Amino acid sequence: MVSFAEARELFRDVVDLKHYIPLSTSEKTKNDLLLAINQKEKMILLTGEAGSGKSLLLRNVYEELKTNKKVFFVSNPYLEINSILSLLKSLDINTHQILLLDEAQLLTSEIWENLRIYADRGNVTIVFATHDTDIKKLLEKKHFSTRINYIIPVKKVTLPEMENFIYSKLLKNNLNEIADMFSKKNFKKIYKFTKGSLRATNQLMFKLFDVMDYFYKKDPSRFANNKIDNKYIEIAIMDLKAK
Repeated sequence: MVSFAEARELFRDVVDLKHYIPLSTSEKTKNDLLLAINQKEKMILLTGEAGSGKSLLLRNVYEELKTNKKVFFVSNPYLEINSILSLLKSLDINTHQILLLDEAQLLTSEIWENLRIYADRGNVTIVFATHDTDIKKLLEKKHFSTRINYIIPVKKVTLPEMENFIYSKLLKNNLNEIADMFSKKNFKKIYKFTKGSLRATNQLMFKLFDVMDYFYKKDPSRFANNKIDNKYIEIAIMDLKAK
C-alpha cells in the first residue's frame, strides 16, 4: 500500500537535522561559514530570505563544531537575551568561543550594539542569522559597517537541487515507489510556485501528500498508473494560497 501520509510527515516545516539534505548550494554556504568561524572573525552575518534554510544550516554547523570547539546555539535570542549577555560577560578572555544566533532580526538596535561591544573584545565569534531585508538598515550604522567581517548569503536552490531535495527525502526513508511517481513536469510545476525556497517546498509537498492521501483513500485506482497528475499539485497550491 502506498503511504502518502508517511511521505507527508517528511516535509513537515520544522527544523529537524534528520531531514537535512546536503545540497550543493547549502554545502558551499556552510563551508564558507565554517571557514570564517575558523578564522576567528568577530561578527558574521548569515543572510537570506525567510524559508531559505538558514536555521537548519546554522543547526548543522553547530552539530559539526560542538565536539571540538566551545560553541553556543540560540534559536530565539530575543527571548534569551539576558542569558546571552550574562554568558558573554563570563567568557574567558583568553579562550575563543562561538555564538550562533538564529532569528537575529528580532533583536533591537540596543542589543545589536551590546553584542558588537562583546565581539570587539576578540574572544568570541558571533554569527547572526538574519533576513536580507534587515541588512541594509544595519550596515547604515557606522559602527557596524566597519566591523561586519563577513556577509554570507544563503541562496535559493536551483530546480535540479529542489528535485534532489525531494527525491533524497523520499529515498532516504524507503519511499522509492512514491519518488518514482514524480516527473520533470511535476517538478517544474512545484518549482514555479516555490521559487527555490526550501520552506515553500516543504509546505507545498506536505500539502500535496495530504491531498494525494485523501484521494487515494477514496479511490486507489486514481494512482494505478504510478504517476502524479499536475492537478493534485494545483489543488495543493490553491489550498495554500487560500490560507
